Amino acid sequence: MKATTQLKAICAAIAATTLSMSASAAIDIDLTQSGYQTDAVDTFTVKRLKVPGAGEWDVTFKWDPQSLHFVPQAVAASTAAQLQISGPTTVSEAGTITLSAAVRNADGSTTPTVAVWSVVPASAGTITPQGVFLAASQTADVNAVFTASVLLQGKTITSTYTVKVANVSAASRTCAGALANNANGMLLADFGVNPETQKVTMLLTAASGNPGFLSGSFFFVQGTTSVAVSQYTYDAGTALFTPQGGWSGVGTIASPTQKQAVFSAFPSSINLAQPFQIRYAGIAGAPGTIACN
Repeated sequence: MKATTQLKAICAAIAATTLSMSASAAIDIDLTQSGYQTDAVDTFTVKRLKVPGAGEWDVTFKWDPQSLHFVPQAVAASTAAQLQISGPTTVSEAGTITLSAAVRNADGSTTPTVAVWSVVPASAGTITPQGVFLAASQTADVNAVFTASVLLQGKTITSTYTVKVANVSAASRTCAGALANNANGMLLADFGVNPETQKVTMLLTAASGNPGFLSGSFFFVQGTTSVAVSQYTYDAGTALFTPQGGWSGVGTIASPTQKQAVFSAFPSSINLAQPFQIRYAGIAGAPGTIACN
């Protein structure tokens, strides 16, 4: 009779804590080390549910269409293995961490295992079959929920793990210098870089020489990636820039005294929060480069 009363108390505690089926629980329970096992479409088992003073229990729930709740069906002392996930709990956007899975045996020992991984939401990043997670860029902090599954003794054991992917605010910065300086003249450039809007604002000045020196092609280079920008806006009456191929400045200077052009570019293929270069291939002379670190 005492055992039956204890099992009923455990079920009541589980219902109150996990399913909000009761206003109060007879005893506290610990879900921090628990996992779950899918038994059927409408049935699952919570594994190793710890009850202080009463050990660990496996509790089976089944969907009840009348009450619209999962109802405890059976309680048994835990003897089966459980899947555990370990690893860091936070990672910065664009960072990498490694998660690992292990089977916790009935005797408390653990055995490393190869699991099948998934992550929700998918926008948080990607995870390899080896558990290596590459966090994607984020506009705000996001909780990535990982699920690891293994097939053990004919049944799939599943566990979940949460990692916070932290948004790192990238500071806007400026970079300037000479994109070209040769016998044909000097071309100066000032760049404003805004990583949040993925925008580069450019001020080009033909400090000396032919104003036509503003004509040329501009490329953004980051690592092995070199891209011409296809989307841009123009913001000055001194020259008219139009795209050629990818993104090239083909300038028409309004007047010999007007030697400046201002326009903006949106290089979607590179990360403006990281160092990159802006390169210029002018109408004459060697290409010039400004590093934006």
